[in-house]
Formats: sequence, structure tokens, C-alpha cells
Amino acid sequence: MLYLSDRPRGVLMQEMVSSSQVQMQEQEAERLAALLRMELLDTAPEPEFDELVETAAAICDMPMSLVTLLDDRRQWFKAAIGLTVRETPREMAFCAHTIQQPDLLLVEDATTDPRFAENPLVTGETHLRFYAGMPISSPDGFPLGTLCVLDRVPRQLTPTQISALKVLARQVTARMELRLHRRHMESALAEAKEAQAKLSASEQRFAAFMDSAPFMSFLKRADGRFLFYNRVMAQKFGITQQEWIGKSDTDLFPAELAARYHAHDVEVLATQVLSVMTEPTHNGDGTISHWKSYKFPCSDGEGGTLIGCVSVEVTEELLHEAQLRQYQTELEAMNLKLQDLAGTDSLTKLANRRVFDDRLTLEFAQAKRKNRALSVLMLDLDGFKRRNDLYGHQRGDTTLQQFASLLEKSTREGDLAARYGGEEFVLLLPETGEEQAMLLAERILESVRAATWECEPMTVSIGTASLDAATLNQQRLVHLADEALYEAKRSGKDRVVSYRDYYRQVVARIAENQT
Repeated sequence: MLYLSDRPRGVLMQEMVSSSQVQMQEQEAERLAALLRMELLDTAPEPEFDELVETAAAICDMPMSLVTLLDDRRQWFKAAIGLTVRETPREMAFCAHTIQQPDLLLVEDATTDPRFAENPLVTGETHLRFYAGMPISSPDGFPLGTLCVLDRVPRQLTPTQISALKVLARQVTARMELRLHRRHMESALAEAKEAQAKLSASEQRFAAFMDSAPFMSFLKRADGRFLFYNRVMAQKFGITQQEWIGKSDTDLFPAELAARYHAHDVEVLATQVLSVMTEPTHNGDGTISHWKSYKFPCSDGEGGTLIGCVSVEVTEELLHEAQLRQYQTELEAMNLKLQDLAGTDSLTKLANRRVFDDRLTLEFAQAKRKNRALSVLMLDLDGFKRRNDLYGHQRGDTTLQQFASLLEKSTREGDLAARYGGEEFVLLLPETGEEQAMLLAERILESVRAATWECEPMTVSIGTASLDAATLNQQRLVHLADEALYEAKRSGKDRVVSYRDYYRQVVARIAENQT
């Protein structure tokens, strides 16, 4: 007898490799079958997928974003932004690697990744450098493709962007499933309509068809008593196909449900048109199933009206819709957070320079148009570089945060405090003239002197400038405040200098030199 241990090692290894390849081929065949079942390949663009790639590109600040599907020979794009082609060969696809893992594939610089460095998408005209892809799956768990973002330069994603990309990928999967459910429902409804057109042929053919159909159906008399129900309905409620004949909803269901069903029946009889509604049923295990019911009037052949109904179970679809709404809520919250981060200095939590520039443009235009006062304060922490070098950047950051807090407490409603850069800050003071601006600057000086600072005391130099008829644009107003600030620095620091006073001194010195 030949035991496993007696067989040559090379033969064993070859058999193991061969077995693994067969298993991989079988898995790929199952994956391709799942892809075909989704009925998505080579379909026209659809807004629900286009919106997701646009959102992914915007959140991740990327020029390109795709929803991809991979068959046995190509990578096809269901939705794309930033690319004009609709497909690429599978051997070139980064996404072919993504579907082999359960989580995000992140390639920050493809030229340094041995898997992609020689890829034609990297070396050719596409010049691809950055890639981040999240797998999307079929309802039965097979990876079909990806939601991915791409760039032509090396990039990195923030944790918030990675989280958002995963949420969006789940939305792609959910929408794919919802799309498939809709198509199945439309197919079932089409079959039901066909059946309705053939009802007059014979009751036997009608009953046979309804019993073979994948949906629940029944006929009632105008008084609500069952005339017929199909095999699906009998199996759903665990009854025979004759047990409920002649009985009404009041005889069979809890009072609340019976009243709801009866009200829908009355609506159909009153309007004589097709009515579509969602109706619940109670299951034996305590759970609730939800059905989309298509109730319609039909003739009994003797001048009377019957109530026909076709019901398709939508429990899973409603669950997916609830999940989709949850994903949408998460996405909106992330968008708000990203908007907040885009306008806030991360260290001091004050507005950043971009926000200051935008607000200055608006306030300057209004002040000019309505002849209102407007002032700007430029503030610079004295000796900050020496403090940083002496005590370290961490204590320097603490100093900036403390000063930012003090500055924010000193401002009034409508003022804007912002970090202008480094240890330089700026205050925008709408409807504030030179005298008021100087008073506020003096209060800030005193607050800084009186505060308790880590390591050693801190002072600040301040330059002010106020709008007048000679100020042509908002950049000039900032420039004047900056000149006044540098005069405060040159004059010994720990002081406030108004540009108007500084200008008068300069004019006086020039006149004195000329005489």
C-alpha cells in the first residue's frame, strides 16, 4: 500500500498546485455567473451610479472616479468621471487586484509598486500614479468590481476620505441590489399583466398560471370574501388551497390588519383603477413581511366586480432602502465635516486665510457700496521663533492655541478672527472705524500682557488700517495694516500702530528733512 508520505514531494506539490488552480477556476466561474445575473454589463449610464462617482471624486479631491465591473477579458465602466473610454483590458486593471481582497486597495504611487510599475496605464498616456479602490459585491457575496478614485500624481487619503469611500462603495452595492430587485419586480409585474389579459380564456388556465407564478395572488368578491388564492399564498400562510375560500379578512387576521386590508379593497372598488400599496403580514416566528400589492378591479363575467391582487414581497428591498438612507445620512454628515475642515485652521480652530480673504472681499464691497466703516488688525506674536527654538514646537503650538482662544474672546459678534500664517493673525472688523479699532487693539494688548503663559510672558505687536476714500481694493487695506504692524515691530514691539498715525509721522519726517 502506498501512503501519502511515501509519494515524491514534487508530485505532491504539483497535485496541490493543480487542485488550487481548479478551485480558483471554479470560483471565477461562479463570480462571472453572479456578474451576469446582475444584468449590468454594457448597459446605458444611470444617474444613480453617476452621482456616486461624482461624489467620490469630490470628497477625495480626485480628477477621476469609476464604478468598474470585471468580466473574463475586460474591465468595463458602469460610471466614470475623468475618463472618456468605457473599458480597458482586464490584464491592465488595478481593479483585478482589488476584487481579490475584502477591503480597500490603496496604491499611493504606482511607479514604486512592483505590481503596477510596468503597467501601460502607468507608463503610457494615462500616466496613472494614484489608485484607491473598494470592492463591490453581488447579493450572494461575489466580488463584481470596484468603486475607485484615481489621479495622475502620487496622493494620500485622509482617514475621513477613506471612510467616505467605503460608505460610497456600500451604496454602490446597495443600489446594484435595489436595481436587480426592481428588475425582478418589473418582470413579475409584466407577467401579472400578461396573466390579467388572458383571464377570460379559461379559469383553469388562469389558476394554473397563478399557481406557477413566483408571487402571491388572490381574487375576492366585492364583499371581501376569498374566491381564489394561489399556491404561493397557501404556502406563505400554511393552509390548503381551499381552507380560506369564502372567508373574509375579518375571519382570518388581527383586527388592525383586517381593517387595513378592507380599506384598500374599498378604495379599489370606489375608484375602479389599479391601486399600489405596501401591506404587512405577520409571520409565525413573530417577524413581519412586507408586500407591494397591486390591487385592481376585474369583471366576474356576470356584471359584478371582483377584487384582484398580485403581491410581491419587498421586505429585503425596504431594508436596503433603509440602509441606503442611513448611508446618505452618514455621507451628508461627512460632507458637513469636510466643509468645516476646509475653512478652519487645524491647530487654532480659527478661520483660515482662505475664509478671511473671501469674507474680506464681501465686507469691502459692502462697505464701499454703503459707505460703511471697515478696519483690519494684523497681529504678530513677539519673539515667537526664539520661543519655538528655545522650548520646542509643541509648546509653540500651545502658545498659538492660547493666543487664538484669547483673540476669539476679544472679538465681537460679526468680527472675524483668522490665522493668517505662522504666528501672524488677522482681525476683520466690519462697521468699525479707526478709533474703535485702536481701542480693541489696546484691549488685546492688555489681555496678552495679563495672561499667564507657559515658560515665559508673551507680547504681541499690532498694526491697524481703516478704510477711506483712497483705499482702492481689499488687498490694499491688508497691506496698510501689515505696514503698520512692521512699524510696531521696528518701534520696539508690544504696541499698537495705526497706519494713519504711521503715515503722518513719515510725512512729517520727510518735510523736516526737506527744510
